[in-house]
Amino acid sequence: MPIECLISFDNNPQGVYYAGQELSGVVDLSVDATKRIKGIHVTVSGYAKIRWIKKGYPRDSERAMCRAYRSYLSSRSYVLGSCANNSSFDWPAGEYSYTFHVILPDNLPTSFDGKYGQIHYEIITTIERAARHPKVFKLPFTVIQPLDLNADAIYRVPLEILDRKRFWSFCCPTGPLTVKFSTPYCGYAPGQKIHFVLYINNESSIDITECEVKLKQEVSYESHDPQHEYRYDKHLIAAKQFGNVLRWSRKVYRGYLDLPSIPPTSVKPTCPISVNYSIKIIVNPTEFHWKLKLKIPLTIGSIPIMDGPEALLRFNRQQQQHQVVSQNLQMSTQQRQRVRDRDRDRDRDRDRDRDRDMHLDRERDRDRDRTSASVQHRRISSINNNNNNNHGRLVGGLLPTNSNTNMIVSASPTPTSSTPSSTPTTAALRPTAMPAILVTSDSDNPPDYIPMMPPSYEDAMALSEKFSDDTEFLTNVSMSSILSAQADVTTSEPFKPRYPVYYDYETPTIPPETLYDESSSRLRLTLSCQDSAAPETDEEVTTNTRGGESLTCEKK
Repeated sequence: MPIECLISFDNNPQGVYYAGQELSGVVDLSVDATKRIKGIHVTVSGYAKIRWIKKGYPRDSERAMCRAYRSYLSSRSYVLGSCANNSSFDWPAGEYSYTFHVILPDNLPTSFDGKYGQIHYEIITTIERAARHPKVFKLPFTVIQPLDLNADAIYRVPLEILDRKRFWSFCCPTGPLTVKFSTPYCGYAPGQKIHFVLYINNESSIDITECEVKLKQEVSYESHDPQHEYRYDKHLIAAKQFGNVLRWSRKVYRGYLDLPSIPPTSVKPTCPISVNYSIKIIVNPTEFHWKLKLKIPLTIGSIPIMDGPEALLRFNRQQQQHQVVSQNLQMSTQQRQRVRDRDRDRDRDRDRDRDRDMHLDRERDRDRDRTSASVQHRRISSINNNNNNNHGRLVGGLLPTNSNTNMIVSASPTPTSSTPSSTPTTAALRPTAMPAILVTSDSDNPPDYIPMMPPSYEDAMALSEKFSDDTEFLTNVSMSSILSAQADVTTSEPFKPRYPVYYDYETPTIPPETLYDESSSRLRLTLSCQDSAAPETDEEVTTNTRGGESLTCEKK
């Protein structure tokens, strides 16, 4: 036995609802065996759909199909299971009842089913089964957009139309044909009778064979895909025929048209399907003359016009309700405006506070930079003052250093008096500020002082007096000293100043007896021996030098 489903509405077996009402009902399910399902949900759906095929295009062409779709209602509620969980579970056999209810929106269009489209509403119960297609049960219902003809006084105005026409007979105009049609109201509801009066005054020489009054429904369909197009469809709702009217005569016909259950006029054109109604009067003359046609629009509502004191009281009550609603809307509009103004003021205040805070932050940063700059300037000034007051004495390139820490000291030499054996008297030296010298702490190797700039001439001269004169050094050279120096050449480092010293001195005078051999491999020195006891013989001494070079000395 398959799954059985019965959908019913509460207190409304026909399933006809006005837009804005509450829709409620019960879904009864019956299952004979345990089923493996994922869930059960009830959906209230409403949509408008249009579709037609254009002529002149192949049927498989995209331009041949004109369509439009608009959804008005889509409310889904799970009665068993959940949409977030896709796992399956066992649904035991038995009978189940689930209730549903939904508030229909106020702007729903009236249900309609036409030639090129439809406006459809339905209740859908879906049973999602595991590894199988879902089981779907549907029940349509009708929605009517309420149009109360008592809400507007324009629907109480009588409807009237008048027209005249002249015929031609043997190239001569005839008298006029006058047709007048009138109804007591211009708005009616389904179930009512449209009473009318048709007055025909035939002053022509042409007989009228037939008169006809028709109520027609005109439906317009609007498509959006693939392009914006319209298509119209007409239906005959009711008709009334009358007899002839002879020449030079008049007649008055009274009658009525019965209104069946039809959808009301589309007052709010928010739907691609629009429904309108009109009354058409057709007068058929004899022979080959043109027909006289009159057309007048008519409004079909859902609530008929009520006459008498009750209708007047109801109309006044509706007017008062309308005024109250308008006042509430106006008050709500004013409240929304006040809320918007308050929000705008709050945003403006917040922006102003943010700008003020940014300005204060910039001022604070400026003050902090200015303070740090002044502190740094004072620190530099104090360091310069300390350097000028506590300058060290640079003697022989030595500075007091700290072996534990690295430091930057600034030293300035002090003037020293020249010795009698040195160059002639030197002018008094003025103390000058020496540039900063980087002192590195290294107990094994002496620090390498890198002066930022060479000292002045006076400072260089003062420093040069602490070293022995180069001229003196060259004149005291003897053969034994040369031999001893050559013997220790492999073990001792070549002579170099312990500290770099910048000074200016005169180039020493080299004795004429000193000769240099420009050869890169041998150095020849000729020395004069002052010892008279030595024999006058030439003696050549050759010693090994570093790098495989030889040193040859000749003694005369």
